[in-house]
Amino acid sequence: MKFEKTITLTAYEVEYIDQRQEKPRTIRRETVVLDGDRLAALERLGMRPAGYIMQQFEREGYTVANIRRGESINARVDLSALWGETQREIQAEHFTALAARLNEKLGGGSDADA
Repeated sequence: MKFEKTITLTAYEVEYIDQRQEKPRTIRRETVVLDGDRLAALERLGMRPAGYIMQQFEREGYTVANIRRGESINARVDLSALWGETQREIQAEHFTALAARLNEKLGGGSDADA
């Protein structure tokens, strides 16, 4: 049985500058995608999406030069397939972490011990 959900995705084109970079600074561009639930939550909080995006970039130490609202699309998501894929990713992450711990124990610890 398939369980599907339609989600709305809206893209925002962000131009930002890293003030830590030597002059002349490069204007970088990134696309930020927000879903309909996030946009609805921002609206309930009285925040505009551009203000939220700017806040996130400033938290990382960047200065936002410009934000443009881009295209909105509706996407159908198969929740069963997404669930299975997510479970596989989590298992792979656990396996990688376990292998790293095992390797550390078998290898005698960190390079500082040498």
